[in-house]
Amino acid sequence: MLNKLFRTALAPRKDNAAAASPFLAHYESRFAPLLAGRAGGFREIFRRLEARCAARAEPGLIIETGSMRAVGNWAGDGQSTVLWKEFASIHDCEVHSVDLDPEATRVVREECGDAVQAVTGDSVRYLYDFANSPQARQIDVLYLDSYDFVPENPFPSAFHHIKELIAVRPCLGPGSIVAIDDNFPFSEGGWTGKGYLAMEWFKHLGIPFAHQGHQFVWQL
Repeated sequence: MLNKLFRTALAPRKDNAAAASPFLAHYESRFAPLLAGRAGGFREIFRRLEARCAARAEPGLIIETGSMRAVGNWAGDGQSTVLWKEFASIHDCEVHSVDLDPEATRVVREECGDAVQAVTGDSVRYLYDFANSPQARQIDVLYLDSYDFVPENPFPSAFHHIKELIAVRPCLGPGSIVAIDDNFPFSEGGWTGKGYLAMEWFKHLGIPFAHQGHQFVWQL
């Protein structure tokens, strides 16, 4: 059944990113040194996203669940919302950020202004409503980081991110990039974190990792 849901996304994709990449150069000099274990994951996301944007005329679409909550907390939470804003200043992109906490929405609006459409609400409901709205279209980057991970009880967070994927599935197609934050290796090659259930899902569908580290990244 899941293979049918993603049947158009299983073909391998080849990206031919230009050698001179305007955002990646900006990313490497300004942001990568601040990001600790997330630097490699974001690098892969932006490499693929920049190639995708360069190959198409229409604006890109970035949706994240779980907004930035404190300005400047680069190593702690990654400041993904700021990174999307910076990317959209170079490439034409529409950016949405949804968080259950109204204070997070306030921080995004103050820090990012009109570059990010900040929404307070439940991410599963938001994604479902978006996917079933007249504005629905294919998502270029879906970044999932909305439910705090608890090491002693990882299932609720991991399951929440599976619900997000199911809710927005109609907007994921060939080339869509999906990333999940906060993943951690443990003994004997296993992983825990927000993406451990999604990891098994994509594995079952035959979609390989684009990056496996603190962030899990796939491209359909």
